[in-house]
Amino acid sequence: MYAMYSLSRTLFPKPPYAITPHLARFSLPGRPTPYIYYGEARAWRRLLWLDGWRIPVAVEARASGEPWRPRIAITVYSEKNGVLAKAVEMTANCLRIGFDYNAFLEKLRSHPPLYRLASRYPGLRPGRTLSLYEALIDVVLKQRIALRLALYKTAELVEKYGEKMCIGERCYYSLPRPRRLARLAPEKLRESIRLPRIKARALVEIARAEAEGRLPSTEEALRSPEKTVEELMEIYGVGRWSAELAIAMVHDKFPIGPLDDLAVKRGLERLYGRELSRKEAADLLGELGEYMGLILYLAAYLYEEEKRRR
Repeated sequence: MYAMYSLSRTLFPKPPYAITPHLARFSLPGRPTPYIYYGEARAWRRLLWLDGWRIPVAVEARASGEPWRPRIAITVYSEKNGVLAKAVEMTANCLRIGFDYNAFLEKLRSHPPLYRLASRYPGLRPGRTLSLYEALIDVVLKQRIALRLALYKTAELVEKYGEKMCIGERCYYSLPRPRRLARLAPEKLRESIRLPRIKARALVEIARAEAEGRLPSTEEALRSPEKTVEELMEIYGVGRWSAELAIAMVHDKFPIGPLDDLAVKRGLERLYGRELSRKEAADLLGELGEYMGLILYLAAYLYEEEKRRR
């Protein structure tokens, strides 16, 4: 039995800041996706990995005061005392605490429809995934099916093959470590969580690429997102939509996003009152540089929100 160390920090994101609507949308009550989000407590709990999937760190973050007086209380637990400060930093990155939403709004002042969209959801942003491996697993599971079903499939994958750490009655989960998933036969994975053959094989191929060091690093994705998209598309089962969305999930800014996503298209159509061609959307949003992906996220969020109200 090893000693468990802990570290707590309270961070104060620059307002406006909102992350819990995103966490709630991509979670299931009591099921790991791979994080578990507790709505009433506004608490987010998951297992992170440091040092190349060698050191597990249990993480809990609690949000309050969104969007105008935001406060994030973070507590991390590990058997390695020396990694706790790094784990707090990683958690802050996952929750995009450092992103300046006011600068984003200022950039949009000359684009009234986009400014109104961003003002409708003050401070809202997606969470960040810290490796392309995790992002690709997430995206492949979401391909061509409803979000709710994709979340159930993710929870099944985590519960059957993922990692778990319990501290007292609280349990923390992560996706399967790459080497474990890489060893699975695609047919066994397909049968165990009822996946199409293409998806099962794609998940195993992604895990093998990560385990063998062939998957681009997060740093490479930050330096050359378009080049990384092309590299990811060489992996079985990963098309442009999946590659672009995976880059958007790991990037610390928002220079890229899935222009061909149906919810994105419908959201932009709602904003501009007409359908935009891919070229029109690319030309328009290309002017926004590092904020393009966030606009795509908010456009999709608008469409999904209005669809739920119908």
